[in-house]
Amino acid sequence: MPDKIASGASYCVSGTLVCGGGVSQWIHNLDWNQIAIISGVVIGIATFLVNLYYKNRQTRAYEAALNRGLVQSPPQDQ
Repeated sequence: MPDKIASGASYCVSGTLVCGGGVSQWIHNLDWNQIAIISGVVIGIATFLVNLYYKNRQTRAYEAALNRGLVQSPPQDQ
């Protein structure tokens, strides 16, 4: 049994080192300025979509509370 554990651990470590070396080489060749720009755009879009979702949810909750009579409508500007 210990020999099976040792050989399994050996294969796992070997595979990790082979894959890790390939990933390390790939990361080394990346242009970090482009990654920063793309990440900023993706995070900006994600923030917009999350904000849109929660504002829509808040509006629906407020309308439901108005329909139930739990809150009064805000004063209207004339």
